[in-house]
Amino acid sequence: MTGISPIPMKTAPVLLHAAALLFALAAPACAQEAGALRIPPDQWQYHAGDDMRCATVDNAGCAWQPHAPDTLNGNTIYWKRVEITLPEDLRKTPELGLLAGDKVLSFEVYVNGQVIGRTGGPGLSHTENGAGFFRFPSALAPDGRLVLAVRSFPQWRARILQSSQHYVVAPADQMQTVADAETMRYLRVNATHYLCFAAVGFAGFVFLLLYSVNPRLWENFWLALSLSAVAALRVVEIAPNVHVGLPLWLEAAIYLSANCLMPLFLIEFVFCFLNRPVPALLRVIQVLGLSDAYFAFGLPLPWFLNWIGIHGTPTAILIATLTQLLMLPACFRSKLPEMRWIGASVLFITVENAARMAKQLGLPSPTQDLLWHGYDVDIRGLSYLLFAMVMLIAMTFRLRRIQARNRKIEQEMAAARSIQQILIPDQLPQVPGLHIESAYLPAQEVGGDFFQVLPIPNQGDPDQPSAFIVLGDVSGKGLKAAMTVSLLVGTMRAFAETYRSPAELLTGLNRLLHGRADGFATCLALMVTPSGQLTLANAGHPNPYLNGAEISTEANLPLGLTPEVRYSEISLQLSPNQRFTLVTDGVVEAASATTRELFGFDRTQAISSQAASFIAETARAFGQGSPQADDITVLTIARSLLPA
Repeated sequence: MTGISPIPMKTAPVLLHAAALLFALAAPACAQEAGALRIPPDQWQYHAGDDMRCATVDNAGCAWQPHAPDTLNGNTIYWKRVEITLPEDLRKTPELGLLAGDKVLSFEVYVNGQVIGRTGGPGLSHTENGAGFFRFPSALAPDGRLVLAVRSFPQWRARILQSSQHYVVAPADQMQTVADAETMRYLRVNATHYLCFAAVGFAGFVFLLLYSVNPRLWENFWLALSLSAVAALRVVEIAPNVHVGLPLWLEAAIYLSANCLMPLFLIEFVFCFLNRPVPALLRVIQVLGLSDAYFAFGLPLPWFLNWIGIHGTPTAILIATLTQLLMLPACFRSKLPEMRWIGASVLFITVENAARMAKQLGLPSPTQDLLWHGYDVDIRGLSYLLFAMVMLIAMTFRLRRIQARNRKIEQEMAAARSIQQILIPDQLPQVPGLHIESAYLPAQEVGGDFFQVLPIPNQGDPDQPSAFIVLGDVSGKGLKAAMTVSLLVGTMRAFAETYRSPAELLTGLNRLLHGRADGFATCLALMVTPSGQLTLANAGHPNPYLNGAEISTEANLPLGLTPEVRYSEISLQLSPNQRFTLVTDGVVEAASATTRELFGFDRTQAISSQAASFIAETARAFGQGSPQADDITVLTIARSLLPA
């Protein structure tokens, strides 16, 4: 009676077992099922290596030890064995069932020297993950003496752990009921463990949502990956225990990537939070933590990484975990108060994970699990839950600090808008004999364009004053540009009457701006007399238009680049019924949302004889659907009122 394949249990829906996990918290402990014999984990004996004599009843020549071997190198196979006596009712049952306590390993099961089935092994598919039970006839144990031997095949060089679950022998027709009872027992004992990690996974989901709302905050992204990796490991752990089979390649991918990358995610999070680059030393050491993944996938390795991979996943994870300690000085030296809480919680989970890996390597370590009223309280789960709670508190403080900073910026922007509203007039001053129109469409709440109409006394005829008319564009946007505009406009208003020509005005503004601002400004300045005489000077600004024709000016440097600039002037006559038009480059550079074509100089010239509002709205409509790249400002001057 050999080679009997295990019969897989009915796969239960994941949501049903999630509900069972919550129900298990309040459920009473299950008593021994009638007619079922449970075999506790502490009754097994172990043998490292492959010796087929271990499958026999007498086990002659097969040396046993009371505990599971700490490590297995290469493709080493190991055995576990237990001897039991069947009760009378099970002896009379024609067919028995065996529920395996090992849920992840690939193994063969022997009863009194006869193989009754396997869940996988070398050269075999691994699809059931031990989540099945085996049938065998009670005739294999006629005297009631039953020797179970399990021959385990390690996959992906995973370390073999002593099973914490019971093997159960029961009548074959009752095995489904027994299996469900064992699942509920497992969920009840480990309920606090999985609920802690479920909360950690939910916290990771919250941080991922926060990152999706504001992708500039990369610390939310790395923290979400770190917490999600922890929760993903628990999915691999619980899946076979609730009979949700996962392919071996998926188990290995989750296990290796989560364990090897968690320290990397955490280090990235801390230094993103500090707004500092990760030190090169940490980058190098993190590679050591990935050695187990390299080894598992057969990649060529240096000898020291190869040694780490051969000596098992716990060694690689331990090295990767200990690298987290190197970032603690940066946490505790930070001026951010929440970084001390983050540093303390990182220290806690680092010590806890290191202690757990040390225990798996056979090194002295504190107790990792506590039994409390029938519940297995996992210190690791509590440490990660505490870490997630501290992260939520820390990120809440960070959010409040960002909000306070944003409120301060908003207040500064409101002040800048108020300044700009004063400096860019809604109503232009009346200049006898001239009709002046303006249109101003800022790209942001605070723009960098400016214009001024400054009447100046005419000594020959006080009732017919001349006027300085200035239109310009400051490099940059926002608050800094607004402050530069306020500097220029304030100077023009204070000293306009002392300047005798547009060139002299631009020279004074250039000296003022040089060395006092980071950027520069383009500017057109002109003086117009009651007779229509225009004198014009240009500091790197787009040329003006007279009745639809472009007026060529000398290409002088913008304001603020160098103090030694001489600005040239041109003169022309503005006749009645002519319109003189000045624009900023926001008109020319308006871009189509579909073709990315610029509005351009030709289109600007074609409509330059129109009203200021028409020119500005036409340029903005051309770029409809795409963000306005620059402020749009248009100023028109005429000697008499022209129809729009």
